[in-house]
Amino acid sequence: MEIHKNGLCIFALAIVPQNLNKLIMINYRLYKNMNIRSMAYGKWYARAIHQLMEFDEFVEHMAQHHCVYSEGTIRGVLIEMETCLRELLLEGKAVRFDELGIFKIGIESNGVAHPYDYNAGQDVKNVRMNLYLGKRFLAKNLLADAKFKEAGFYDVDSAKPKEDEGENAIGG
Repeated sequence: MEIHKNGLCIFALAIVPQNLNKLIMINYRLYKNMNIRSMAYGKWYARAIHQLMEFDEFVEHMAQHHCVYSEGTIRGVLIEMETCLRELLLEGKAVRFDELGIFKIGIESNGVAHPYDYNAGQDVKNVRMNLYLGKRFLAKNLLADAKFKEAGFYDVDSAKPKEDEGENAIGG
């Protein structure tokens, strides 16, 4: 979502009035570096806390952006997108999603002394999907738009929060 000076949010092709009552923030907790080998030992750092949004909730959220498409249409398009993206990646293609970024396959493999010793069936250890972020999702651009809120209070001696953030909280 991109917020412009005129107070409108642009989502895909829809223009939606900004909901000024809803303050969007990134929740975080502080943690203490307890690695005695680290130069940062004893220092406190922020760690993002996430609430997991399930697929159906995401679809509903998209449909609430004054979108002309129904939840069923959005769900169908996203499921087909997921299927096609996987297929194209496994064909060795890189896929650009506008300003979100470029999806590519990455390979983790064993090293061999000589190229003729390499056997993909034995030496490929892992295949993963990589996302190379587009300009709207680069760290500097996200930081410029981010607002933060501390989640929970800490007992400085134990470095643990005193209150729970719920069953769907994910730190990272």
